[in-house]
Amino acid sequence: MALLLAAWTGWRLRFRPSPDVRVWRQQAVMQRNTAEVLRPLGEQAYLVLHDVALPGWLDSLDHLVVGSTGVWVVASLQHRRLLPCGGPPPATVRGLRGQADAVAEALEGCARVPVQPLLSVYSLLSSVPLWTSDGLCVAAIAQVPGIIRSGSATPPDELEQATSRLLEVLRPAA
Repeated sequence: MALLLAAWTGWRLRFRPSPDVRVWRQQAVMQRNTAEVLRPLGEQAYLVLHDVALPGWLDSLDHLVVGSTGVWVVASLQHRRLLPCGGPPPATVRGLRGQADAVAEALEGCARVPVQPLLSVYSLLSSVPLWTSDGLCVAAIAQVPGIIRSGSATPPDELEQATSRLLEVLRPAA
């Protein structure tokens, strides 16, 4: 009986994913869910890119949406990582704003379109309240397409230049 218990315990320990692997898997599920929510925008004349990087960046942009309402840098966050006050962790905010600033810098001198950071909150609750602060929008994943569609209109010629420039400089993340 002891030998059987030892074998079962060894098997459980050997085949149980580490905490890092579990976090990675959860993040992958979030990314796929966000991509699925953004998919209809691609069918409505928006350019939707996933897991792309700017030259010289090691970090990738989770999702980039380019359309009639400008450029949106979209990232995902699990609901339980929100702070008690309801906001995202400061490091997440800085990172997403930094990505949006880098995209805006890549467009500088080429096109004048708004580049906006948007944090989609992945939760079983689709009623996460909309939260905005200093240009950063935080919303439930189900609200993201509506927020993108409701942005300010961008002149078509500027949008075309922005799209061309982004397709020129962005590369698939490694």
